Amino acid sequence: MSKIRYVVLLVAVFLVACGRSDEAGAGPGAQPPPNASELSASGGAWQEAARSAIERGATHLSGLAKDGKWAFKAEYGPDLGSTALATRALLLSPGTDPAPLAPALEWLAANQQPDGGIYDPKMGVMTYVTAASVLALKASGNAKYAPVMRRCAVYLAKIQADEGEGFDESSENYGGIGYGSKRQFTNMSTTQFAVEAVDAAGLEKDHAFYNKALRFLSRSQNRSESNDLPAREVGGASVVPGNDGGAFYRPGESKAGVRELGDGRTVFRSYGSMTYSLLKSYLLCDMDARDERVKAALAWMGKNFELEWNPGMEHDTGNGPEARYQGLYYYYLSLGRCLAVAEAQKVQLPDALKGWREQLARAIVKRQREDGAWVNHVTRWYEGNPTISTSYALIALQECLGQD
Repeated sequence: MSKIRYVVLLVAVFLVACGRSDEAGAGPGAQPPPNASELSASGGAWQEAARSAIERGATHLSGLAKDGKWAFKAEYGPDLGSTALATRALLLSPGTDPAPLAPALEWLAANQQPDGGIYDPKMGVMTYVTAASVLALKASGNAKYAPVMRRCAVYLAKIQADEGEGFDESSENYGGIGYGSKRQFTNMSTTQFAVEAVDAAGLEKDHAFYNKALRFLSRSQNRSESNDLPAREVGGASVVPGNDGGAFYRPGESKAGVRELGDGRTVFRSYGSMTYSLLKSYLLCDMDARDERVKAALAWMGKNFELEWNPGMEHDTGNGPEARYQGLYYYYLSLGRCLAVAEAQKVQLPDALKGWREQLARAIVKRQREDGAWVNHVTRWYEGNPTISTSYALIALQECLGQD
């Protein structure tokens, strides 16, 4: 595989985690590795165990850098996406000395293109790298990066799928964000990262970007009252919006497959990582917590709260019995960020989610390896890479501790 093609793939999937890669990769009967920290987390001081895990994880992640930058694979050299994700995770970690991370931040900012995005023009996936860079620059707390972030936000808003990109409101892509090319399909994962980035950059809430994003988000939710897309034919069956309140990858696809209704119709299955991404995005787009779409997503979460796997993905039977673990650390990141945003906005959570910080922290801590890293034993979406999974885990743990 060529270097360019490899890096294009890896940068897309390390952030998407529930997106386009077809790599499945799980050994027969594989299980998450044991962890000595699990014992300490089983006592009472879960916060102390979480802090210890963060310290060990940050040490491991720092050790993966070369000359202050990170690479998905060492032989291909540093890349902007991996560097942005790891830098953000470390900056948010309590006790981190920010000085060694300054060169990484400068490298990200120096790669801002004339159109405002931060990316390598040879590598593509501009939206992911731009969004990841904004979140890293935001985590630095350095005001000098505010103009850089602002230009990134304007860039992301400009490439949103709308009339300017050749999409009208009837298109399933309308309001979403793709990979950076005008004609590439939009999806929940790219969109939710873009929404978080423009919010972090301070894009005004009356900007048209948010209302357009809400149109796309609503069409990726199983709630027929607000999902106005017509039925479609997929695999010889008619697919219609469901009503469980959860979310899926994009209006035309769910990574968790479909569910038959028994009358010749099917619905795209909802799953955890996309449902938490949906709710976080709704709230960051300034949707009222009393909106029925918010209530429906919360209801799905309450009925499907699960921390041993990515709920809903167990139905992806095409990828074997370990399919439920696909995108596990992305799920932890999505859940932690979503519920932290929800609590900050005083959203009333279902009873099943009360105490989520401790429960999520315990789930993450017990999966930490002895060397301090986190690695998913199911390697689809490149969660077998310690830079990616460790960064996801660190950010999620920081949400558990209230670090933001």
